Amino acid sequence: MKKQYICMLAGCVALLGSAVLVHAQAPTSVPGTATTTAAAKKARLQGAVAAMERNFEVRIAGLESLAGRIQTRIAKIQIGGKDMTAASAKLVAAQKLIAEAKAELANLKKADTTMVAAAKPATAFGNVKNRFAKNVTAKIKAAHAALVETIVIMKGQGASGSATSSTPTVQ
Repeated sequence: MKKQYICMLAGCVALLGSAVLVHAQAPTSVPGTATTTAAAKKARLQGAVAAMERNFEVRIAGLESLAGRIQTRIAKIQIGGKDMTAASAKLVAAQKLIAEAKAELANLKKADTTMVAAAKPATAFGNVKNRFAKNVTAKIKAAHAALVETIVIMKGQGASGSATSSTPTVQ
């Protein structure tokens, strides 16, 4: 027991000693840190834009998946003999909005490459975020609203139950 305690105490002292040693060796001023800081800022901005792009890609993929499921549901209801022309038309409009969101995302990716080459990437990041990212977000929201309207139309025309109900209806 005493041997374990001594080894543990020696390990703690070694860790504290190395931390103090590392702290004592840290230079206060290194020539060329301005360029490394600028490169680090540029890398952080690139990472932020890449994260935005991934987020938008996931959201668009989710909308495409939802549109596909709605399309199969419309087909199934039409096989049952119900008229789903209004829901089909609204779904086509939603798919068009999804395609527009993809196009805006492509514009965002182009702006990302120009942001990296800009003299002031922070200013360019502000432009990317305020202009292109807001456009993509607006298109995604519009596509989502159109898909919701498609579901509401489907519920009103062919399927039973409330369009906004989250619980299954009992028959």
